[in-house]
Amino acid sequence: MGMGNVERSATRVQGFPSGELDFQLMRVLGACSSGGGSPGEIMAARSRVADHDPARWPEAFAATADNLLEKADVAMARGHGVSARGHLLRAANYFRSAEYFSDPYGAEAQRLGLASRDAFVRAAAQLPFVVQPVDIPFEGAELPGYLVVPPGVSGANKAVICMTGFDGTAEELYFETAFDAVQRGFTVLIAEGPGQVGTMRRYPDLVFRPDYETPVGAIVDFALSCREIDPDRLALYGISFGGYFATRTAAYDGRIKALIANAPISDMHAYLSGLASAGFGMDASGGDIRLDEIDQVPADVLPTTTRLAFKAVCRRYGVASFSEWMAALKAYRVEDLSLIGCPSLALGGAGEGDETLRQIEAFAASVTGPVTTRIFETREGADMHCQMGNYPLSNAVVYDWLDETFGKSSAATRR
Repeated sequence: MGMGNVERSATRVQGFPSGELDFQLMRVLGACSSGGGSPGEIMAARSRVADHDPARWPEAFAATADNLLEKADVAMARGHGVSARGHLLRAANYFRSAEYFSDPYGAEAQRLGLASRDAFVRAAAQLPFVVQPVDIPFEGAELPGYLVVPPGVSGANKAVICMTGFDGTAEELYFETAFDAVQRGFTVLIAEGPGQVGTMRRYPDLVFRPDYETPVGAIVDFALSCREIDPDRLALYGISFGGYFATRTAAYDGRIKALIANAPISDMHAYLSGLASAGFGMDASGGDIRLDEIDQVPADVLPTTTRLAFKAVCRRYGVASFSEWMAALKAYRVEDLSLIGCPSLALGGAGEGDETLRQIEAFAASVTGPVTTRIFETREGADMHCQMGNYPLSNAVVYDWLDETFGKSSAATRR
């Protein structure tokens, strides 16, 4: 009898020719350290994205998530709550990833987004600490979020409000930063505002607005109503576009005692003009793309990733063309950086481009409070936007700085 082959694995670690697809692959992989994924599952899903086609991405990752829902149901029925929780957490993140490459105006994106939230809420009920869904009142609407409370905390505690950016979700923020925060004893209020993905699932017409200190002010109001949050140790952490939301809020709301901006965007027009030039092949001075024409543009002229990104821009900003978006962005500025007097931590990655680094430098030179700047390097595996390739390092920097800023001691948590 002949001897059969012995191999290590049929799974191969393989990225994409497209920088955008590679970035989204790293994004979902980055959540593995906090229970939001498994490398093997992710690479198996990646292998089903045939021909490197982003249109195949939603089906591939949603199928993996659906399979995990089945596993979770079986585990729960047999009394294996920890296993069920793990399956549900990973499913939540895979549904989010599937949602990303779905048409933002389509029913499938809505279905996948709600599936992500549902899986996460089910998992949260099984966690060994409190993760409570919350609805934050704002101008007749209710902004979605979660209150995350460390074990044993029942009174005023050091706390951080965490906000994502253009296409992140409240559920993703759990994996991105809240999980690591709660390990360090922080109460976390995760919240989404107008224009953000979770909010627009409920309120399709509640779009981004320049005066983001207004909705964040309502979020701060809610935070201060929570007994698990100490008003004297309340930080605001903004990630990606959330760096603009947080920076602007800190300039006008003195209730913020510490600011973490990742990165501190003070001129959204300048920031996104560079991104649009690279992503859309256009600049702010010429040409136009209209929402009502975009689906008629051939794929060889406008790639699928660009088409989806532009449609997401129109939906979340409430605009109908590239030129209208560029004009609207001019209002997204923080003119009064000198008003920021609280301690600040300005974060960025070495791979994020010159404009990001320029705005970090401008922020550090303009605020009047103490400021610490940290640029993550390629050699650290953290040079990506939001440090998606190395959340453990990024969060160590954030929460160690915050503990030192608030004054760490064994008695710091007030009960």
